[in-house]
Amino acid sequence: MHHRKDRTRTEDLERERRAARGGATATRQPADAGSLPAFTASLQNTAGNAAMSQVVDTARQGGASTVPGAIQRAVHPGASATVQRAEEKATGGHGGIKKRADGRILEKPTNDVERNFYSDMRAGKHPELNDVVPGSHTAGAVKEMDSETGGSDDTHIYIDNLTQGMNKPKLLDIKVGESTSSKQELLLTMKKADAAKKKAKLKVADVMTGSKLNDYRVVGGTDLGGSRLKNGMLSKRNIGKFSDDASVYDELLPQLDQVRQAAKSSGLAFIAASVLIAVDQEPADGSQAATAKLNLIDFAHTFDTNTMSKEQTEKYQKRFDTGMASLIKDVGAAAEKARKEGAE
Repeated sequence: MHHRKDRTRTEDLERERRAARGGATATRQPADAGSLPAFTASLQNTAGNAAMSQVVDTARQGGASTVPGAIQRAVHPGASATVQRAEEKATGGHGGIKKRADGRILEKPTNDVERNFYSDMRAGKHPELNDVVPGSHTAGAVKEMDSETGGSDDTHIYIDNLTQGMNKPKLLDIKVGESTSSKQELLLTMKKADAAKKKAKLKVADVMTGSKLNDYRVVGGTDLGGSRLKNGMLSKRNIGKFSDDASVYDELLPQLDQVRQAAKSSGLAFIAASVLIAVDQEPADGSQAATAKLNLIDFAHTFDTNTMSKEQTEKYQKRFDTGMASLIKDVGAAAEKARKEGAE
């Protein structure tokens, strides 16, 4: 009995491998953009056969008998999935976030690149970004505000909390750009083999989560589940559901354009940076639109021509700009949809 089951699973896996390689036995089916066959084809075309085979192997090792099963589990994680904390959304979804100074400041562990970025901001090196990037503080300054211990400028950043003062904040965290990694940038901090492996993994993720398709993706937010795959696949829907008030989107559009223009003027290239959007659902004066605001966050993979080639810098500057343009377009569409539904 066990031998028959093992043989069946082996045959299933082999059929999946042949399908991933485009073998003669692969079944070609019409598929809409959101279907599993469409995602499988997109994975193969964008990430390559080797990456697709890696997905099959990973699914198999994790106990999944089929690749579709593994993807379905990622999209529908079940009761064990939890919504990430709002303050983690405010700093890119990383763990270890701590509120400081009565919630006005968030303490976040991060890498040298992001710590140096905020240090440069405090030194006035990127004035174009002043109005779109969270204000930051030194560890010493924050300790004077709340007298707590722990944390250091050598390990953490201390940034203003976007939701401070909101009664019931609602957040949407959107990662900008068609790709969230650069092999050349990864080589600055890791060995060639490790960089290639991580690049391949992230390239597959960028296809599956919609970054490649939309030039951005929603990674999380208030009332969204913990599955980044599902959040990304439903990016446009998640933007459209952020508010039923067109004026909220109208307030966000010029702010998004400001981020886009500031990024262009900065001379920096941003990989895996995010736009974090917030609105107060229970504002003191009754106007949600008046509370709508956003920040550009997540600078752990930020560079310029001082550390990377001009070609690489311009490549990722263009990808970020294209992502912002797509995001602005879709936020505008959400505004028109909300306006139309509100008039009915």
